[in-house]
Amino acid sequence: MTSRRGYRIVLVAIVAGVAIVVAAGVWCLRAPLPDRPSRLDVEVLNLSSVPKRQGGTQLCWAYAMLAAVEADRLRLGDTLDLPIGPVVAALAAEGRDPATCRAMAPTLLSLARRHGLYDSLCGGADFVALCSQPGQPYGRWVVPDYPDNWERHRMLNLHPDTLLALAERAVRQGRGVCWEGDVGSRGFSFEQGLAVTLLPPFLLRCKAALRPPADGHCLSLEGLVRDDEGVPYFVAKNSWGADNPYGGRMLMSFSYFRWNTVAVVVPRAVLPQQLLRCATQY
Repeated sequence: MTSRRGYRIVLVAIVAGVAIVVAAGVWCLRAPLPDRPSRLDVEVLNLSSVPKRQGGTQLCWAYAMLAAVEADRLRLGDTLDLPIGPVVAALAAEGRDPATCRAMAPTLLSLARRHGLYDSLCGGADFVALCSQPGQPYGRWVVPDYPDNWERHRMLNLHPDTLLALAERAVRQGRGVCWEGDVGSRGFSFEQGLAVTLLPPFLLRCKAALRPPADGHCLSLEGLVRDDEGVPYFVAKNSWGADNPYGGRMLMSFSYFRWNTVAVVVPRAVLPQQLLRCATQY
C-alpha cells in the first residue's frame, strides 16, 4: 500500500513537472516580444569601446571579459581598445583551436597571466568571479560544473538577488562587469536589442527549479537605463557586431538578469566587507 502511494506521488510530481514545462513552452511560443521602449532615461552610461564582432568563433567569453577590463581602465582616464589577436595567439600556442574554444570569462584573466598579455592589464586586474549554483550553500566557494569551466575556476556562490545587487553596484561605480548566462529563450533577441523575460513569475520560478540557466553567452554590462514605465535595464555590450537598434548593445531587464545569470565577474573592490573576507584575488 505504502509503495503504491509513493509511486502515485512520484507519478503526479512527474506529470505536474511536464505540465509546467509544456505550459511554459506554449506561453513563450505565443507571447509576443515586447516593443522596444519608446523612451529611455539614462541613469549611468560608462565609457566603453565600440562593440566587436566575434564572427563564427566561440570567443564571446574573451570579448566580454576584455570589455570589462577596458571599462575599468577607461574610468581612470586611459584610452585603450584591447584587440582579440593576443588571445587567439595564446590559445593557439596552448594547442587549442581559437575558433572553437569555449570557456568561462575568468579564463581570459588566467590566459593573460600565463602569457603576459596586454602589458599586464589583465594579469594584474583584481577581479573576482561570482555565481549562483542551486542546491549549494551561499557564501561558499564552488567550482561550477560546466563544460566551459575546463580550467576549474572557483566562484563565490551567492543568491541571484545578491548577484543582481552587486552587478548594479559595480555599474553605478563605473566598474567593469562581465555577465555570463542563458540566452536560449525567445526573450533574448539581438535583432530587437532586448533581453527580457516573457513568463509570469510563477512559471519563471518553476522553470528555474526544473531547468537552471545554461551557460550560453557572455556580455559586458556598461550602463543603467529605465523605460517610460520605470522598468530598469542594464545596457549590455554584445560581440555580434553593431547591426541592431542600439548599435550592437542590448537592454537586459533586471528580471532577465535575475533568472538567467550563470556567473558575473566584477572588481573585488565592489564586494561589501562581509564578502571581502572570503573573496580572493585572481
